[in-house]
Amino acid sequence: MVFSGVPLGFNPILGTAGLMGVAINGSIVVLAAIQADPQARQGDVTALVNAAMGCTRHILSTTLTTIGGFLPLMLGGGLFWPPLAVVIAGGVGFSILLALVLTPAIYRVVMWYRPKTEVATQPV
Repeated sequence: MVFSGVPLGFNPILGTAGLMGVAINGSIVVLAAIQADPQARQGDVTALVNAAMGCTRHILSTTLTTIGGFLPLMLGGGLFWPPLAVVIAGGVGFSILLALVLTPAIYRVVMWYRPKTEVATQPV
């Protein structure tokens, strides 16, 4: 692989499949926080930022513990484990941007282009 200098083989490909689940999980946490806030659910930018910032501690702690857990394998795992560890640790580190920046931005764009529906009045 170009960035890390470790070869691409079965372990990194397997790690990529597992990494997809971790990256999606971070986005689910952010979307759940957005859905819990009525203003963020409507697409308010300030509320979206606050909802994403509220998830930062959870996502960052998960990311740092995952990278720390794979650090011994990256540094002293022989020839077999470092490619897997580099893919997962690097990907989890990059997934912070996806979860905390890209997910609220995409949500905002979707809410921007969503057709405005009239609120139905309920009978009294």
